[in-house]
Amino acid sequence: MSSVRCMANHFRKWPRSPRIWMVFLIMMTYCTPYFTTTIRQFCQDYDAACTGWLLPLALTVENRRLWIMLLPMLLFCDAPFLDEQQPFLIVRTGRLRWGAGQILYIFAASAVFYLVSFLIMALMLLPYLEFSLDWGKVIRTLSQGYINQMYAMDPLPEAVILQYTPLQATLLCGAGTWVASSFIGLLMFLCNLWARREVGILLAGCFEGLAFFVERMAWFEGRYLSPVSWVNIKDIGLGTKWSPSWTYVFVTGGILLTVLSALILFSVGKKSIEVIRTV
Repeated sequence: MSSVRCMANHFRKWPRSPRIWMVFLIMMTYCTPYFTTTIRQFCQDYDAACTGWLLPLALTVENRRLWIMLLPMLLFCDAPFLDEQQPFLIVRTGRLRWGAGQILYIFAASAVFYLVSFLIMALMLLPYLEFSLDWGKVIRTLSQGYINQMYAMDPLPEAVILQYTPLQATLLCGAGTWVASSFIGLLMFLCNLWARREVGILLAGCFEGLAFFVERMAWFEGRYLSPVSWVNIKDIGLGTKWSPSWTYVFVTGGILLTVLSALILFSVGKKSIEVIRTV
């Protein structure tokens, strides 16, 4: 319970954190509008309503994916979250429980990041938003290539719409995003325990860049080495040698998160902990 309270303590600070507001403000003002504006224009032209299952589709687009997946770096850039309150919590709870609380926070914050981003993208469709468990006529229509060209919009992958139900796509994309965001957060946490904060940001940025390099240079086998690439459900689970299976994603992701978590707990027990300035 001490670890859970440490985790909850971070969420209580969110309303007062400019950095947290900035994460979702960037999502709302930069990452989302270009993707949703043309969809809203189509809805306006044809007096139609669109379902809100857009985030899994947006994350299949290279540029959208790059900018959206940079946001977890901003979310966790102050890891290991050592503000003035943390030394007192460490004394009260013990190093290992405190460390476990920080890990739980990264896991929980990664899930919240996906859920809030999903809601932001859906709400940007107002007043043309409708609720349905199906993809809906608008998304199915816009997945046709000639419609994309007419509206000069990001492509909606027809393969995803045919292969998955909206709920399946949302859950699988959410799981992949959770693994990738948690990996970024834990990696930055571990690096920042042992080195300057810039080292964690640089290394996390390398993995973000790797995902971009894999797609831009068509090095598709590199998806096996790139956790950030696993958020793109269009290229996962296709049964080809350049498409990791969902089993691979979840097993490998689980191993990565477990190893990083164990290294963090070991480091928390050994490393001297000093307060650092909150970002």
